[in-house]
Order: sequence, then structure tokens, then C-alpha cells
Amino acid sequence: MTSVLEWLFGTARFVPHGVCLLWRADLVALHVVSDIVIALSYFAIPGVIWWFVRRRPDLEPAHRRMAVLFALFITACGLTHVAGVVTLWFPYYGLQALLKGLTAVVSLVTACALPFVAPKLLRIPSPRALAAVNDRLQQEVVAHQATLAALETAHADLEHKVAEQVEDIRVLNSRLAAGLLNSPVTLVEQDEDLHYTWLFNPPKGVDAEALVGHVAADIVDEEAAAAVESLRRDALKAGEVREGEIRAQVNGEELWFLVRAQPTRLRDGRAGLVTSSTNITPQKRHQEHLRLITRELNHRSKNLLTIVQSIARQTAAGLDVPAAFLERLGERLGSLAAAHDVLVDGAWRSADLRAVIEGQLKHHMQTFGDRIDLAGEKIELAPEMAHYVGLAVHELGSNAVKHGALATPGGRIEVTWRAEPAGDGGRTLRLDWRESGAPAKPPPTVRGFGRTILEVLTPRAMAGEAQLNFAEAGVSWSLSAPLAA
Repeated sequence: MTSVLEWLFGTARFVPHGVCLLWRADLVALHVVSDIVIALSYFAIPGVIWWFVRRRPDLEPAHRRMAVLFALFITACGLTHVAGVVTLWFPYYGLQALLKGLTAVVSLVTACALPFVAPKLLRIPSPRALAAVNDRLQQEVVAHQATLAALETAHADLEHKVAEQVEDIRVLNSRLAAGLLNSPVTLVEQDEDLHYTWLFNPPKGVDAEALVGHVAADIVDEEAAAAVESLRRDALKAGEVREGEIRAQVNGEELWFLVRAQPTRLRDGRAGLVTSSTNITPQKRHQEHLRLITRELNHRSKNLLTIVQSIARQTAAGLDVPAAFLERLGERLGSLAAAHDVLVDGAWRSADLRAVIEGQLKHHMQTFGDRIDLAGEKIELAPEMAHYVGLAVHELGSNAVKHGALATPGGRIEVTWRAEPAGDGGRTLRLDWRESGAPAKPPPTVRGFGRTILEVLTPRAMAGEAQLNFAEAGVSWSLSAPLAA
């Protein structure tokens, strides 16, 4: 330990550095002032570096280590200058040499580390680059502020529009509620399992809130529930509106409903239905009443036809009138009565063409069975058309039995009809009567009333055209007439 101190502070064999300067006051003063100023500056710089590192916690570890090396290097340099001042009066050259050696080591480490840290330091943006980035950021801030202002304006407009739409919906709902309240229409919403999720204006005696989560069977009888659930499931499966009339027992009362099921999406996104059920019980009862009145009128009309037929027979009894006349008159009056029955079934609005033809050929079809073939689509005739088609088919059937295809064992009759598109956008009826296997007979030379019905009265009354042919195989008759829209 003594030898180390002697090496560091031994002065026996050395003279102070001032001796080398011959103790000239100007040189000594210049050395002292310069070294002290340099040392103080070197000691101040590490303090600034330390302050900077403490204020920049975001610096990378490599940058921090480099800052520490620079601080140590500069501090060591400052100590060497302090040692230079001391050795002017005290020859502690060992201590000065040790400080210079430490400074050399720190300098070397710093110099070796600097090439590795320099590329990272180069990536630190320059003030100009930072200023440019700052300018761009300022521009982006201004743009974002403008966008924010536009968004706030759009948000305000949207809130205003939403408020208007909410008010419109509220007014619409209040109008809907006012219109449906105490009306015969009930609205319900159901999920895909047909559980009620919402009901409005239910039938009298039914609690809407209590039925949420229930099914139709909890309101109506089992048969009606099965019918309405079948209709609703069909609407769900097809994705289309389905409607139908349902008779149901509600609170012990028989009611009729017109049910219309519309597929929709529920609030939670699941598939569901909105169904309107209109109580049509009063209309049904009125229709039934009208049906009874119409049937009574039909009964009285047929009685009147019977009276006409009876009067004709009684009048002909005292006159020279052929029996065939009375027979044909009775048959034609019967034809009118048959057409009348079909019109009654259609409430005098229309008559099904197949029903009209079957009504005229009913007795023949019972007698000759499958020798009479009927084929055609469903076509509704206006009431006045039904009477004339009935008369024409009656005449053709009577002629076939007496003179045509039904007068021989192998004869057949084929009656077909269809609706064809017309040039004016409407539809045209095409009715064909064809006989085959009829006995060979020459065409009639006398035009009777039956032929007049087929060739003149029927097509003229229906604003159409008709063609009657007497072929070798049998009679054929074609009718073409416009159908009512």
C-alpha cells in the first residue's frame, strides 16, 4: 500500500512542472486558468448529458450506454486537466499518469462503440425532417379537424332525420292503432316456431300480453289451430304470402277469419311471420243469408219454368201440336234450369265452365260413362255466357243421343276447352265438341232451331264465332269467344 501511494504521490525524485516553466508567472497563470476552464467545462458537459438522458426515457438502451461512455470520457478528460494544474506545484506525476491511462481506456472503449451506435444515431430524424413531419402532422390535424367538423354536422343532420323518422313512425303507429282499434283486424307477430312475440287488437276476451310466448292452439280450437299453423308454416317455407279463410271457436263462439301470413325478419334477425286476421264472420253470415235467398229464388224460378212447361202442355192438349215439340221444349227449359243451378252455386257472379257442361250432360254421362270425355282448364263464365253455352251443349248432347255418336255402341264424344291469349291483351275461350264413331248419315237439309242455337244465337250472344261441321265420323262444333277480364 505504501509503495502504491509512493508511486502516486512520491515527490523525492521529481520537481514540479512549474520548474520546467522557470516559474514564469505569465506561463503558469496561462496554464492554470486554461486547465481550470477546460476542466470545469468538461465537468459541466456530463451533467448536461445526464440531465438529457433523465428527461428522455424513450431513448433506446444503446443510446443510453453511449451517453454514459461520453460522460465518463469527458469527465476523465477533465480530471487530466485538474491533474495538470496540481503538478505545476506538486510533482504527483504517478497520479497524473494513472488518470491519463483511465482516460485512454475510456476513450478507446468509446471510440470502439461509436461505429456500432452511429448508424442508429443516423436514423434519428434531423430537425428539418422533424419540421417536415410536424408540418404534415399539422396538415393532417387540420384535415382531421375538418373531417370531425363534417362528421359532427352529418351527425347532427342524421340525428335530426332520425328524430323526424321516429316522429313519423310514432304518428304512423298512432294512426295505425287508431285505425285498427275496435276494428275486425288482428295483427300478430310470430317466430319460426310460431310462438307469439307480439299481438295487437286481439278478439274480444283475449289478453294480448298474456299470449306472448304461446301458440294458436291456446286461443282457438284444435282444428282451427292446425289449419292456421299449416298456412303459416307454408308461408315460412315458401317465403311468400299465404292467405286463407279459417273457421275457429274463440271463447265458445264460432268465428270466421281471413288469415294473411307474411314472412318477415324479427328484431333479433330470426325468421318470423306477421299475420293479419280479419274477422269476416258478419260477411260470412250475410253470404249465407244471400245464398239461402238465392236458392229460394232459384227454386221459385224453376217452379216458374215448370209452370210454363205445364201451361205449354195444357195449351197444346187442345191443339194439333206435335209431341216432339213439347218434348224438346221441356228439354230446353230443363237446360236453362241446369245452367241456373250452376249460376246459383257461383252466387250469380260467374259459372264454372266444367260445371255448366257437366250439368247439361249429367244424364248422358251416367248412361254412357267414359264414352264422354271432358278435358280443360278452370274457366269462369259470365252469367249470360253460361246460359248460351248450356243451351248449345244441351243441343249437341241431345243430337248425339238421337242421331250421333251416342246412337251407336262404339261412338265417343270429346269435349275440350282452353283459354288462349288474345291480341288485345285479354283471353279468348276455345270450346271444341268432337264426335267419333257416329253412324254415317247425310248432312241435314233443313235448319232447325237447334242448329240456329249453335250457329247463330250462341256465337252472336257471346260476341264470338262458331263453326258446325257434319263430318262422316260425326258432328264437330267449335266456339271462339272473348272472355270477360
